[in-house]
Formats: sequence, structure tokens, C-alpha cells
Amino acid sequence: TCLLLDEDTSATNFMIRDARMQALVADEQEPITPFIDRARQLSEELGVSTVLVVGGSGDYFDVADTVIAMKAYVPEEVTAEAKRIVQQHPTSRRHEGGSWRALTSRIPIPQSLDPSKGKKAV
Repeated sequence: TCLLLDEDTSATNFMIRDARMQALVADEQEPITPFIDRARQLSEELGVSTVLVVGGSGDYFDVADTVIAMKAYVPEEVTAEAKRIVQQHPTSRRHEGGSWRALTSRIPIPQSLDPSKGKKAV
């Protein structure tokens, strides 16, 4: 199973909570566990891989198995360089989260889906 995410189309507070926000807002006041703190756990505990397009948060280097950079529109594998950067510039944010809650089985109710919603009559 694979989860595909694009940082540009994801809510910032879902993707990351930096050290400064962690200092300002207590964990018990923040209902969202950032994805950065769940990505590794998602893979190791549930077998779900993530392909994440990121352009603004190097903190994801800490949890990445592979890092690919686009250079002149050509993909280039740069994992070793990213891991070197992690060693030279450690993050100051602390890991949030904990264990997963029990998973709830969910089934969509067909009557709740209306593909015509939001469409204009022709």
C-alpha cells in the first residue's frame, strides 16, 4: 500500500509543526499529530509506504528512506547528501504522537455520495 502526498496541496499543520510552534502551543492543546511524526510509524507498523513531494521542509530528511531532488527538471537521487545535512543541521523539533489508536473499519454509504453535486445542469 502506498500513500501519495503533495506538500503544496496539504494543510501545513497536517504536514509539520516546527519547534517554535511546539514551544508556543502545548501538545495537549494541539489536536493534530503532524504527518512527519507518523510517516515512519505508518510504514513500520502498518506497511504503508509514502511518496511525498516536499519543497519546503527539510525536517522530512530525518524520516526519509530515499530523497530525490529535481535538478533542471531531471530527478536525481540525493539521499546521502540529505542524510549528511541531517547530521550537520539536526532538527530542534521534538517527535510528537505515540501509538496508533485502534483502527476503525469504515465503509462508505452509497447514498451519501452524489457525483452530480456541484455540477451545473446542462
